[in-house]
Amino acid sequence: MDGKLRGSVLVLVSAALFGIMGVMAKLAYDEGANALFVLTMRFSIAAAILWAFNLVPVRRQKVKVTVHQGLALFIIGGVIYFIVSMCYFSAINYIPVSLSSMIFYLYPVIVNAFMLLVLKERAAAKQVVALVMAMTGSVLMMWARGMYINWIGVLISLCASVFYSAYIILLGSKYAKILDGLDSVTVTTYLATFAAVSMAVTGALTGQLQVRVSPWVWASIIIIAVFSTVISSIMFYLGVREVGSSRASILSTFEPVVTVSMGVLVLSETLAPTQFIGMVLVISAVTIMNMNTAGLKETTGS
Repeated sequence: MDGKLRGSVLVLVSAALFGIMGVMAKLAYDEGANALFVLTMRFSIAAAILWAFNLVPVRRQKVKVTVHQGLALFIIGGVIYFIVSMCYFSAINYIPVSLSSMIFYLYPVIVNAFMLLVLKERAAAKQVVALVMAMTGSVLMMWARGMYINWIGVLISLCASVFYSAYIILLGSKYAKILDGLDSVTVTTYLATFAAVSMAVTGALTGQLQVRVSPWVWASIIIIAVFSTVISSIMFYLGVREVGSSRASILSTFEPVVTVSMGVLVLSETLAPTQFIGMVLVISAVTIMNMNTAGLKETTGS
């Protein structure tokens, strides 16, 4: 198989595995689990698998970090990613997975808006068009006539998107330069570990880990931890090496398509026509932004 094609397939499968995560969490909730329990188990299992992978002889040197790198990874994983995950997994208690996924997927729009409005980057025509499309799509998604929208869920999901945007902006800033010597698998290992610690401490303090769950809950958690966290992250990492980060970001727009489709097929969620149009506009806007980023990188030779 051609390298570009192989990389594209890896990124698409990774996006699909990420895309089923919200649906699996919703199925776990239906069996009596709560968000904090699911997330604690998710990151604990994922961290254990990643550490087992990283402790093989060929990986042992790569997994070592300095104190300053460890502190940066704790802030990103134990604080920011903790907030992102808790918000996203809590939001689906209030609103459909498909709607929560699309609101969360506004993060490229938020990042672009931050770059234009706060950092005063020069605006390309495509970026402006995409921002208008995203704003219009967001309104259509949340103002569907005749459908009840729980605004608490919308706000929590938006909070997840904002904090994930902050996570991306932070990783691209000078403050994250300290992590430049680490590969993606090492970073993912520490983020999962610190997220697991934060989840476990919060769960122990609030008593939300003391739940009796069915085997179906454990099946959902294992799918989330193994497939939607570990395998998807590694596949994305391998895919990016083949096709580059810019094209990988474009292919990743497949993720919300999978989530919305699974929400309709598995959870019997319904979409009003205006909501469907809004989702198409948001996905199109994100794709345009990612394509614009890819074009800029190609012209600058980076």
